[in-house]
Amino acid sequence: MLFVSAVAVLWFLIYWIIGGVFFACVALLRLIRLKKVLFSCLFTLSAAICAFVSSWFSVLWLGREAEECLQNLPQGREAVVEVFSCGMFQFTISALAGLVILLIIGFVLLKLSSWKDRSWLTTFAEKLEFEKKSEDEEY
Repeated sequence: MLFVSAVAVLWFLIYWIIGGVFFACVALLRLIRLKKVLFSCLFTLSAAICAFVSSWFSVLWLGREAEECLQNLPQGREAVVEVFSCGMFQFTISALAGLVILLIIGFVLLKLSSWKDRSWLTTFAEKLEFEKKSEDEEY
C-alpha cells in the first residue's frame, strides 16, 4: 500500500500540473468565464482520485504480469533491467489512461463551472466591432 500511495502522489502532481496548464489554456482560448474556485477544487479532487485509482490498478496489473516475467530472472545487471522492463509497460499505460480519464472529467467540470453570461472580453470585442461598422457606414 505504501508503494501505491507513493506512485499516486507522484502521478497526482504530474496530473495536476499538466491538467491545470491544459485547462487554463483551454479556458483562455475559448474565452470562458469560470467559477475558478469551484473548478480548481473539483479538478484537484478529481486528479487525486484518478491518480490513486490509476496507481492501484497498475500495481494490480503488474502483480499478475510480473510473475510470468520474473520467473526466469537472469543474474547480475540484466536482472535490474528485467525488473524495470517487466513493469514499465503497465505503469505507462495506467498513467496515460488515468490522464485521459482526468481530461474527460476536466472537460465536464469546465462545462459545469462556467458562467452563463459572456466575458468582458467578448463584450468589448463586440463593442469595437459595432463602432467600426458605424464608422464605415458614415463614409
